[in-house]
Amino acid sequence: MLKLLVTGASGYIGRKFCEDYAKNYDFTCVSLREKKIEYIDFSGIETILHLSALVHQKESQPADEYFRVNYKQTIDLAKAAKLNGVRHFVFFSTVAVYGLNGYLDGEEEYIITEESKCNPVDPYGESKLSAEIGLLALEDEDFVVSIIRPPVVYGAACPGNMTRLLEIVKKIPVLPFDFSKNKRSMVFIGNLTNFTNLIILKKIRGVTIPQDKEIFSIKKIVQLLSKCSNRKVFLLKFPKIIFNYLCARYRRTMCSLYGSLVFDSTSSNQRVGFVAPFSADEGLCLMSSAKQDKSDADGI
Repeated sequence: MLKLLVTGASGYIGRKFCEDYAKNYDFTCVSLREKKIEYIDFSGIETILHLSALVHQKESQPADEYFRVNYKQTIDLAKAAKLNGVRHFVFFSTVAVYGLNGYLDGEEEYIITEESKCNPVDPYGESKLSAEIGLLALEDEDFVVSIIRPPVVYGAACPGNMTRLLEIVKKIPVLPFDFSKNKRSMVFIGNLTNFTNLIILKKIRGVTIPQDKEIFSIKKIVQLLSKCSNRKVFLLKFPKIIFNYLCARYRRTMCSLYGSLVFDSTSSNQRVGFVAPFSADEGLCLMSSAKQDKSDADGI
C-alpha cells in the first residue's frame, strides 16, 4: 500500500480525500501548525499531498504571512522531502494565479487553460504562483511535481460562497438570480478527490485543472439548490439600468454572481484519464441535502 503524507488534512479537501480513500493509502497526516518540517519523519513516504495553505481570510492578513505559509513553507517541505527520497510532490494551488474574476455580459469572452498567462492580483494568488515556480525548479527525473489548480470547490459543508448561497436559498424565497447568460466552472468535492487520486496513482507532471463536466449559470445553480433542498424560490431579474449600475459600482461582487469564468480542462482530463464520477446536478443535490458542519478552511 502506497505511503502518503498529507498536510492540511484537517481542511475541507484534505479531510474529504482521507475519508474517500482511507482504504487505498497508508496515511500519515501532519499539521504544519504543530510540527516543524525538520522533525517530520519521511521514512517510507512515497508521495506528499500538500494541502496546507493560508486562504482568503475574513480579516486581512499581511502579505508576508501568505508568503510564509504558501510559499516558504511549501518550498521548505519539498526540499526536505526530496532530500529524504520522496519521489512525488502533489501541490494544491488555485485558479487565483490567473488573477481573473470573470467577465460580465457584453464584455470580451475568454476561456482559461493550463497554459493561460498567470497574473495574480492579491497575496494569496501571488504566494501560490511563487510556490508553483519554486516547486517546478526542484523537479527532476526522480522528483515529480504535480500542480492542481481547482476552481470553486463545492460539496456538503464546504467553506466559502457556495455554502453561503445555499443558506440564502433556504432562507429567502425571492431572489434576484433570474440570469442565465453567465457560465461558471466548478468542481464537486467527490470529483476533485477522484481527480487527485488519479494524479497520485499516475504521477502526472505539471499543471492540471479539475472541474465538473457541466458548466452552469447562476440561475441554474440556484434552481438546483432550491429543488434539492425542497425550497420554493421565485427568481427576479434586475431592470437593465439597475443591473448596469450595480456592475459599474460593485464590479467584483457582480462578477462573482453574474459573471462568467470558464476553464477548458480538455488537456488535463486526457492526461489524467479523468471522467467525472458525479454530474454537477448530483453534486449540488448532495450538497443541498447534507447537514452542514464547520470545517477548517485553511487546514494548515
